[in-house]
Amino acid sequence: MDIGFSVKMWTKAAISFLLLVAAKGQQFSSECPTPNGYFADAVQCDKYYKCIDDVLTEKLCPDGMAFNDLNPRVEKCDFIFQIDCTERPELQPAQATDVCPRQNGYYPMADETNCNQFHYCAAGVGNLITCPESLVFSLKTGTCVWPEEAGRVNCASEKLVNFTCPKTSVDTVEAHPRYADPTDCQYFYVCINGETPRRNGCSFGQVFNSLTDACDAPKEVPECADYYTEYFENYFATLGDSTGRISADVIAAAVASGFKVPELGERQRIHTPANTRRGTTRAPSAPALDAGDTIAFTPAPAEEPTRTRLSRPRPSGSQGRDRLRSRPSFTTTTTTTPPPPPPPAEDYIYYDDATYYDYPEEVAAAPAPTPAPTTPAPTSAPRRVPVRRTLIRPRS
Repeated sequence: MDIGFSVKMWTKAAISFLLLVAAKGQQFSSECPTPNGYFADAVQCDKYYKCIDDVLTEKLCPDGMAFNDLNPRVEKCDFIFQIDCTERPELQPAQATDVCPRQNGYYPMADETNCNQFHYCAAGVGNLITCPESLVFSLKTGTCVWPEEAGRVNCASEKLVNFTCPKTSVDTVEAHPRYADPTDCQYFYVCINGETPRRNGCSFGQVFNSLTDACDAPKEVPECADYYTEYFENYFATLGDSTGRISADVIAAAVASGFKVPELGERQRIHTPANTRRGTTRAPSAPALDAGDTIAFTPAPAEEPTRTRLSRPRPSGSQGRDRLRSRPSFTTTTTTTPPPPPPPAEDYIYYDDATYYDYPEEVAAAPAPTPAPTTPAPTSAPRRVPVRRTLIRPRS
């Protein structure tokens, strides 16, 4: 019975192992698994196959990239660090350049102690990129991360920053205390859990205030009151030698730091005889007067009297209302007196059912329009439509 029990246990273990392998989804085939799709090579990470109507075609990703076989309907190559090539470790021969081990990808500096810089390579051309303050380049993700997340031997926090977090008692309330950078007023250190230092900085124009543990204006920190003075003095002193364009960020930082921004120089403008505005002419200069000449003043014309708008009295009864609904025509008369100037553009005239305003001396009555020919009404009598009524029989 012991031997049979052992055989059964071994059989179960073998079946479980086979099921595990099958669940892993690793399949090998020398033909197209499906008539159409994209499928990874079994041993080479940057090689794949394209199947169209059961026709197999071998393809290769660009150097420095690997095939992503997540979706067989999508043809996609990603950077090598983004693909798990554990089961397909082989790659095509590298096509290295001066700073790029391969044609494409993100690669660290040759100096292993240079942790915060790396090269981004595209088609063999390398571009130097620097990580933000206190971050290092990660070989796993190709991005800038905190030193403890990168896991690089020569890139620990203690080796990157020249600062050691002070030992504090267990009763310290602050979990991540801040300390001023002893060499630079703009920066400070945050000790994560009181042990791991991370260097941070204030905005341009501010310094770190140890009393408030926050960024503040330089005038509020006596030991850093003149931190930006030399920089702003040199900037504004050499402004005239440059293109003359002033940076808004520098002005804002100077004002925030309390620096007295110098006044701009007087602007110079050129006047030429043709320096006139379009559509205007220069006024003629007044002639010179002799000692015996006199000046005659012409009185200004009197202000035009305000026009009084007349309204006819509202008649009573329906007869009067019907009469006023139609506007009567006036007879145009010709006089030798010139017409007065027209009313201003904003002088509108409104009419209603009972009143209207008119200026017969200004507006000539328009001739009555010629009536359009009308079709005479038919002489025949209109057709009568019989009205059908339901017949209701009386009940007997």
